[in-house]
Amino acid sequence: MENGTIKYLTFLSAGRKFAIPFHDIRTVLVAENLQKIPEFPAYFAGTCIWEDRSVPVIDARARFGFEKGEYNNRSCVIICEVKIAATGKTGNVGLLTDTVAEMAEIDPEKLQPCEAVNAQAYTRYLKGVFIDNGESCYIVDAGLMVNDADAESVTQEG
Repeated sequence: MENGTIKYLTFLSAGRKFAIPFHDIRTVLVAENLQKIPEFPAYFAGTCIWEDRSVPVIDARARFGFEKGEYNNRSCVIICEVKIAATGKTGNVGLLTDTVAEMAEIDPEKLQPCEAVNAQAYTRYLKGVFIDNGESCYIVDAGLMVNDADAESVTQEG
């Protein structure tokens, strides 16, 4: 946080813009060699290897309920260190995105709460929203993206 602003890495998923606070990010990897894991929930793309550890990777499109799309050489996995809301444990989780966009520095006063349409809306994974170049940009809380029932296996893996 410099000059009262918060730094975010913005990314795209199904044409929508999202952001993750820099302080949660450990690294960004090219999305390749993801390994599907039997019986993992459908919203997981599989696992990737980072620093000789297997890290579970959430498919942002699947988690948000967006249409399926092709991932390509611009697709990335953003590795985050998060507190899994369901267990309170810290672990690493990857987030598969269409592409990483840019860095944004936002004044906290410009952050707005997300309006939840219903309990199933993807806003339950979000901490807020800001306007970036005329577009809404939603701040993701990767720790909230893991279901309670899946949380224990994720913290064991990550």
